[in-house]
Amino acid sequence: MTPRAIVIGGGLAGLAAGVALADAGWRVTVLERGGALGGRARSFTDPASGDVVDNGQHVFLGAYTQTLRFLKRLGTDHLIRFQPQLTVAFAEAGRRPAVLRCPSWPAPWSLAAGLCGFGALSWGDKLAMLRVVRHLRTGTVPSSTGDSPCSADDHLDQMTVAQWLATLGQTPRSRQVFWDPLTIAALNDDPEHTSALGLATVLARMFGQGSSAARLGLATVGLSDLYTRPAARIIEQAGGTVRVNTAVAAADGDGARATGLRLAGGERLTADAYVIATPPHELARLLPSSLTSRDPTLAGLSRFTASPIVSINLWLDRLITDQTFVGLIGRRVQWVFNRSQVVTAGPSTHVALVISAAAAYVGQSNEPLVALAREDLEACLPAARGARWLKTQIVREHAATIRTPPGSQAWRPGPRTPWPNLSLAGDWTATGLPATIESAVASGAAAALQIACTSNPAALA
Repeated sequence: MTPRAIVIGGGLAGLAAGVALADAGWRVTVLERGGALGGRARSFTDPASGDVVDNGQHVFLGAYTQTLRFLKRLGTDHLIRFQPQLTVAFAEAGRRPAVLRCPSWPAPWSLAAGLCGFGALSWGDKLAMLRVVRHLRTGTVPSSTGDSPCSADDHLDQMTVAQWLATLGQTPRSRQVFWDPLTIAALNDDPEHTSALGLATVLARMFGQGSSAARLGLATVGLSDLYTRPAARIIEQAGGTVRVNTAVAAADGDGARATGLRLAGGERLTADAYVIATPPHELARLLPSSLTSRDPTLAGLSRFTASPIVSINLWLDRLITDQTFVGLIGRRVQWVFNRSQVVTAGPSTHVALVISAAAAYVGQSNEPLVALAREDLEACLPAARGARWLKTQIVREHAATIRTPPGSQAWRPGPRTPWPNLSLAGDWTATGLPATIESAVASGAAAALQIACTSNPAALA
């Protein structure tokens, strides 16, 4: 008899778990409370322009091994366009543009060489940054594989990024230009408040492996076309079902295992196994207190808080940069993505502006957000001055990622729960990674493996 599994949550983590289970011979039902799959990584078509808009611009790293493996299974890995080598352009008010180009040298020498030619920093700033390169080389950050973190993990998790950078003698200018933007982009939080372990892990992944790991890639299609539709197709072709607009009210159990789900409309569903791939606050709502009280990490779900991201999509009467993307130094808008060079087919002047760690902005109305976007663009990009703004569209992700303050590594549960036939997935779970695309995919694979091994202990061999 074909085993049956239900996955709650149709984002990256849930779909990764669903595909892995389908490939392992399970009949999978995916339940998504929203009207479309994708969760916090989805896309839609702007009705006025016909352009594809992501709910937030996502950047892929060459080090995203599990994500690329997942996309290869979906047949869409070719839709990620990677740079030949790490190249990042920066613009700053009153200064000449600068480009960080890291040659294809063995790590971490590629970063060292890139810094030498980076015009936005003085030689004093660069020499200070080489201390971090030395730390990468000597292994005082987590293992670059992510599989066996080094003994420094606990120490790093007790410090903020700002404290860690201070111990390494980083200058205010190196922080403004490089370290703080990287931290905010990768961890979606303030360097003064977020754990140093997350940044150290990102650096180890990017610059502790081969030069290809540090390359940046962008999807050449909308996120929904990249993974949601192909994943749903694989699940359905294996006999499974994908249901949207389907909210789960609660998960039930008999004390030893999960026994079923109650839907918001009163329907009850049962299966042999279950995966919950939702944010922590939603997980806490679904599970009975009798279960969460048995597991210290589940009992601490209320500790998690979220950090928002605001995306400001603009259509102008001209192109304002010939770069695919550019970082704005010292501004509220951190990144500008030239969507006409990435996704949009045909002529377009669509650019996407990103404000990560956007707690101070997510509650603002459209008018002040558009005003600050105009101010930042015109200050840093001369071509934006005098441009006519044809259309704006703002997307607010209020709970884009979890926040990871010092000590939060201990809060993150793994896939296992006290009910052996119930596993957890999500970018916020204990994957050894920050809450990223790679973490989401890795968590889905881990949850599926946990289910498969519990149902068939021989799979552990």
